[in-house]
Amino acid sequence: MPEFNDLMIDIETAGLPPNGALMAIGAVFFDLQNCSVGPTFSRTIHVGSSVQHGGVIDPGTFLFWLRQGDEARKSVAYNGQPVDQVLSEFSAWILSTCRHEDVRPWGNSNSFDLSILGGAYARLGLKAPWHFSKERDFRTVRNLHSHVEYDPSAKGEGAHNALTDAVFQVQHLFKIKQARTKAAHA
Repeated sequence: MPEFNDLMIDIETAGLPPNGALMAIGAVFFDLQNCSVGPTFSRTIHVGSSVQHGGVIDPGTFLFWLRQGDEARKSVAYNGQPVDQVLSEFSAWILSTCRHEDVRPWGNSNSFDLSILGGAYARLGLKAPWHFSKERDFRTVRNLHSHVEYDPSAKGEGAHNALTDAVFQVQHLFKIKQARTKAAHA
């Protein structure tokens, strides 16, 4: 059984770091050694709740969402839960798979996804469920391996769905690992 300590996190937000108003969290545990995917987490957050707790809506980000397709807009517009409830559930969900001290959160990039998410925890007086020294940056790894095709349009209508994006990013890490393994054996 693989051990899952790596966690790809993607968020949807109405703003920019560090105070962007959260609208959704998607996350997937994965094992890079075995290229296996573990448990997933997906919640929509009521943007009003995010704003009520200090999240900020950025006009440019608001316009970005207006230009997205129906599926993307609907994915963050309905069934939102209070931000404090979602963050508490997220922390408990992580703990159900590994200790907070062991989790290695990945973001695209950590200065965006993890910064905004960490800011939301801080505004609510909650401790983020990871240590900053364990943060990983998917964008940096992706750019260091630019020869491995990265085509986010392959997500189609699933683009800008936090869980779909997180899983896509993990699959790309697997492609990078496979390319490196192939090159090492060539």
